[in-house]
Amino acid sequence: MPKSDKNTSDNAQNDDIIIIKKYPNRRLYNTATSTYIVLDDLVELVKSGKPFEIRDTKSGDDITREILNQIIFERETGKSNFHFPLEVQKQLIGMYDDTYGKMMPSYLKESLDVFAAERERMKSTMENVVERNTKAMMEFSQNIARQNLEVFKRSWEMFGNAPTKSKTKGDSEETQVDAEDNSELDEIQKQINQLQDRLKNLK
Repeated sequence: MPKSDKNTSDNAQNDDIIIIKKYPNRRLYNTATSTYIVLDDLVELVKSGKPFEIRDTKSGDDITREILNQIIFERETGKSNFHFPLEVQKQLIGMYDDTYGKMMPSYLKESLDVFAAERERMKSTMENVVERNTKAMMEFSQNIARQNLEVFKRSWEMFGNAPTKSKTKGDSEETQVDAEDNSELDEIQKQINQLQDRLKNLK
């Protein structure tokens, strides 16, 4: 390995940069986890925001751009989910030999930084809206459940089914009826509780 490559590698290690080794058989090896990985794992590593370098084990060269370009190529040649429309591709190609084309990398980076910040802001706003709406929906459902239970209880009492205590001969029969009434009310309350649990899981 050339001296410059070794120094670069050592600096990368010191800066906590994850080193990915690419072997001649095209396999990728993550030295941080001591495991072989695939391109999809690199995509997740990119999304995590952790710094990394991909180095060719034979030459010692930094081939990070080459591998990332491979990922972009595979995504862009898919049938959908591409990010570069045809006209944008043409414009980018046309700027490679243009004098102003040298400004393009910094322009793209700044534009993407702004877009990423806006995306995070929108994501946070959306999560807050969903959280507030979910909480409001839960409170609304709980209020409706309580109102329905009260209406049911009043209707039950209107038909002469209110729990009463009696010292007459049929006391045991009335007590049994009261127990059955309470059991039905308990079952309704149980269903309400289950509904509340389901609403909580919507978060």
